[in-house]
Amino acid sequence: MNVSQNDKNSYQHVTLDNGLRLLYVVDEDASKSACSLVVNTGSFDDPRDRPGFAHFIEHLLFNGNEKFPEPNAINDYVAKHGGHCNAWTATEHSNFFFDINHNAFGVALDYFVHLFINPSFSETAISREQEAIHAEYKLKLRDDTRRIQQVHKETCNPEHPFNKFSVGNRQTLSNLPGRPVQDELKVFWETNYQAQYMTVCVVTHSNEFYEPTKRLFSLLPSTNPLQNKPAIKTDLYRKQDLAQFICIKPVKELHKLNITFAMPSVNQLYNSKIISFIAHLIGHEGTGSLADNLKQQGLINSLGAGHGISGQNFKDFNISLELTELGEQQLDLILTQVFSYLKFMKSEYPPDYLYSEQQRLARTSFEFQEPTKPSKLANALSLSMQHYPQEDVLYGEYRMDGFDEALWNQVMTYFTAQNMRVTLVSQNTKTDKEAHWYHTPYSAQPIDASVLSELNNLTPNTGTFAYPAPNPYLKNAITVESAESKSITPQCIESSRGWQLWFKQDIEYRVPKGNIYVGFDLPKAVMNNRRQAAMRLFCELFLDSVSETHYHAETAGLNYNLYAHSGGITLYTSGLSNNQPELLYTLASHLFKLKPMRSRFEELKRQLVKHWRNTESNKPISQLFSLLNAHLMDSVATACQLADELEKLNLSEFNEIIKDVLTEAYVESLVYGNWTSTQAEVINQTLKEVLSSLTPCSEVPRTIKTIPEQVVFQLSKEIDHQDSAALLYLQGLNGQVNSSDCTEKAYFILLSQILAPFSFNYLRTDRQLGYMVGSGYMPICNVPGLVVYVQSHDYTSDQLISELHHCLEIFVNELKSLAKEDFEKHKQAVINQYKEQATSLSQHCQQLWVSIGNKDYKFNQKEEIVKELELIKHEELSSWFAGHFNPNLQKGIEVNSR
Repeated sequence: MNVSQNDKNSYQHVTLDNGLRLLYVVDEDASKSACSLVVNTGSFDDPRDRPGFAHFIEHLLFNGNEKFPEPNAINDYVAKHGGHCNAWTATEHSNFFFDINHNAFGVALDYFVHLFINPSFSETAISREQEAIHAEYKLKLRDDTRRIQQVHKETCNPEHPFNKFSVGNRQTLSNLPGRPVQDELKVFWETNYQAQYMTVCVVTHSNEFYEPTKRLFSLLPSTNPLQNKPAIKTDLYRKQDLAQFICIKPVKELHKLNITFAMPSVNQLYNSKIISFIAHLIGHEGTGSLADNLKQQGLINSLGAGHGISGQNFKDFNISLELTELGEQQLDLILTQVFSYLKFMKSEYPPDYLYSEQQRLARTSFEFQEPTKPSKLANALSLSMQHYPQEDVLYGEYRMDGFDEALWNQVMTYFTAQNMRVTLVSQNTKTDKEAHWYHTPYSAQPIDASVLSELNNLTPNTGTFAYPAPNPYLKNAITVESAESKSITPQCIESSRGWQLWFKQDIEYRVPKGNIYVGFDLPKAVMNNRRQAAMRLFCELFLDSVSETHYHAETAGLNYNLYAHSGGITLYTSGLSNNQPELLYTLASHLFKLKPMRSRFEELKRQLVKHWRNTESNKPISQLFSLLNAHLMDSVATACQLADELEKLNLSEFNEIIKDVLTEAYVESLVYGNWTSTQAEVINQTLKEVLSSLTPCSEVPRTIKTIPEQVVFQLSKEIDHQDSAALLYLQGLNGQVNSSDCTEKAYFILLSQILAPFSFNYLRTDRQLGYMVGSGYMPICNVPGLVVYVQSHDYTSDQLISELHHCLEIFVNELKSLAKEDFEKHKQAVINQYKEQATSLSQHCQQLWVSIGNKDYKFNQKEEIVKELELIKHEELSSWFAGHFNPNLQKGIEVNSR
């Protein structure tokens, strides 16, 4: 196998006698053990009159089998031992996976393997999961992604399996006359869950489980170990399905244009990445690009290329555009520009350096990979084994062997008007059809032959378009600096009035990367909702203004962002370290130079207002969480409040607000990565010079509303949705922000660990209230809290509030009677979780930045929480929670929809 130079893992690949392919990975530093199984079975295998069957099977396999008949047995076992278990179903594959503490992996593996051996398919489980899937289907009825996809399905070849409804619901998964669903499920499982269709990846810390893993997976059934799945020979699109103009009316206010080109499968082209390379060129946003020209004319806000559905015999290549109001009225002009650029690409091969740059970046990404969480690695490799030969399971995603002119010519032949579908998504469209299942309004009509001919016969406009220039960010050599310090925590390089900068050299990951956070507390930015809205628009206008000039940085392994928060704004850079400080200085200096054009101000203002208004179409439970946050935090406004204020804002007032806001600031920064202390000092001094116009000031205080003892606040929101939703929130520490007291934090954290599987089973499995249920630890401004929630299609919000109270009331007794052994397992699971180390430089940096925000300047809060967790006794936790809920919620907030 092709293995990265930075990869310390060992890999053993074996094909078992039953045809199952197994990859056993030993990562001596792995914090947990993980296993992932992918089977080459998905919704494409659903019987025509049983849509959703593959999804149904995925659910049912967790509901008992011959050896372990109890429903969710593996979920309960894994949860008690610090792990997580889940599954998903796609078009051609289904994935089952779990992770767990090392000492429990052997037993968990036995549970896992038997999911696929003699599943029970009991009538009780079938009935329960029919309702769960029906609730999932109902949950997504107003989801625009699902609604748009259903139109895509109905406008392709009806004989291709993509045409089928893939989720399932009560109607499609019930008994049919003379055809019990139980019998058909067994046939589907026996046919499709064959070992030879499966790939498995195990990631653990030693070879201890290698032989048991082989022995267990050898038990999986197989009728023919050498048999492959039958190939799909039906084309995704017939001739009449192409050269179509499709209009879709969404729920949210969207303005999108998708130009899709149909291709055969491109899986075999992975070693050249020719499709990705073409997508990179079409999607480039620098000077002379297609995106640049369309933006200059005020037609689009963004452009993306390449993404689209794909399978064993098809690939959609999409050019996706976010339209302006003007662009939506000028679709013909946009199509002309797109085909003119494609003509330019067909007439002129790209310069050699462009492919070489992408090749170098891919190789760098491969060679300097950082460690990956066991669960994430197992998932990725088990799926990769379905797509790549053994030697490229690790390398296939990065492999670029060289530019091939013949291959370029072949792929470019697919970019013709006759091979295209154009889809407009907008509430302004006229429609005459309604899609089945999701009831999406749409229309579809052939594009006029004269338009197709005109597009195909355009001449290449070489004066307008140009390939990207050589990337200046890729000129320097990529090196890893020698480690000069063994410090495991950041050191404060400078602390003065209005300024604090922390630095830590990367000694853990040894990669040529880094992350820099520069946080600006801006007292004048958070004085009222109008100014908060203005600062969010400022961030959008800033990113828009630098997108063209800094696009080379993004294509050279560098990333940047500017985002608003409750105290001001934060500038963030990440990626390869060698040119990152220069990028940071340029971006920071541009903060004070922003002079938005009126056209961009109005367009991005419209986009942001639209985005905030669209939150009214979010899932009800998401809206309730937003309402809760806005209620608890004084400096957080609701999306509607921000939209109302921004609509009143004109360019002149905006400029005045920004000028006033950017006069004083408290600046706190973190520099972490492949830099020496000397380089960090330079970053500190240079950044101070760039930001010297700011007058130093104090931090913006973060506050949270305190809920008095014996008080339960009640919040509600009118939501236009067929589902109801409700949540309960419990607050700790009397609202003391950034308290260093970790005792109650530990209580809340352990409680949430024990409550999570109980609340899921009670709310979803036993009470069948809905698909979206759960509970979890919810700290706000480092104040501990707990939340339990549910969204339902069949119950009122008042009933849901009552059910949530009942859930917690029962849990008081459940916790009290919990076996000591189970309590200790839960406690150890949480301790192990908090002892886990970050697996990547970016993740570690984010954790350090959160610590700085929480004033945890010793960077040891996690260790302190672990100490407190170790001291908690079962009786203490039980009594403590009973005090919070005795017999009803004593200190919290009820939030529900109406």
